[in-house]
Amino acid sequence: MTPFTTDFPVHQTFGIPAPAAVRVPGYEHPGPLTPPGRPDYRFRPALLSDLLAWHQGIARGQHHDGLWLTGPMGAGKSSLVVETAARLNLALVQVNARRRLEMADLVGHLTAIGGDVLFQDGPLTTAARCGGWLLVNEADLVDPGELAGFNTLLDGGPLVIAENGGEVVAPAPGFGLICTANTVGLGDATGLYAGTQRLNAALLDRFWVVAVDYPEPAEEAALVGQAAPGLPPEIVAKMIEVAGEVRRLFQGADEAPAAVEVTFSTRTLVRWAYLTWQFRGAPQPLHHALQRALTHRAEPETAAAIHGIVQRLFGEGD
Repeated sequence: MTPFTTDFPVHQTFGIPAPAAVRVPGYEHPGPLTPPGRPDYRFRPALLSDLLAWHQGIARGQHHDGLWLTGPMGAGKSSLVVETAARLNLALVQVNARRRLEMADLVGHLTAIGGDVLFQDGPLTTAARCGGWLLVNEADLVDPGELAGFNTLLDGGPLVIAENGGEVVAPAPGFGLICTANTVGLGDATGLYAGTQRLNAALLDRFWVVAVDYPEPAEEAALVGQAAPGLPPEIVAKMIEVAGEVRRLFQGADEAPAAVEVTFSTRTLVRWAYLTWQFRGAPQPLHHALQRALTHRAEPETAAAIHGIVQRLFGEGD
């Protein structure tokens, strides 16, 4: 892709309050790697401000830092990046991390094509060549030594592809590295996120870190309302209250109740609301939907505790 071709007014593009003069760079038309956006997506101004500030610096060549989005599962880390890229018509290459992901998987590999052996770009090389964003989801699952391979790029240096004859790829303008994770790269002392690694401090020093928590109740109510517009507001409010109590138990915020191994992400809350409306004719639709949205994957004691919270907040007629 060529350098940015237009500036987008923030208040019109993202539907949030902002002065008319505040604009961010992007492209006039989407490219082949621009993700599709959801017209009904609701941006959270504070989080969007952090992402756009990072993007502005990357676009102007003022820094090469990565962006590390950390927070509980289902809080909206990845969707924030995808929807922002969609609005600005940016190229976005996504990778779901795993323990055995290697730098070579990201850079690319030699492959036989039509009788010839050619180098096929991996996600990192693709993003670097086109000046797009590389989004690595669950980055704290990867071996620390592998992620350290990003250090040169995060210092503004080129990508050197030894397997392709030592090719040197200078990242195109706009290239940026974004990682999402449930931790800040220091491991997980709670035991809630199995498999997360304690990452290299030199790598982490090259990132902006932004905490992404669950939306405020009013924001979650709007999301639930989009998924299940037929649910009465008082029902939605109690659903959000249930989610809040389960989250506190999951995070160990309360001393008396036992910890639970599952939690109410925003996506789970929306799923529960949607299924409740779909099964509104079933006996006890709230419990019926909750089993399918969450508690069928919980330990029996945890499922009973969560349904007990629903019973207490909604009463006998749920």
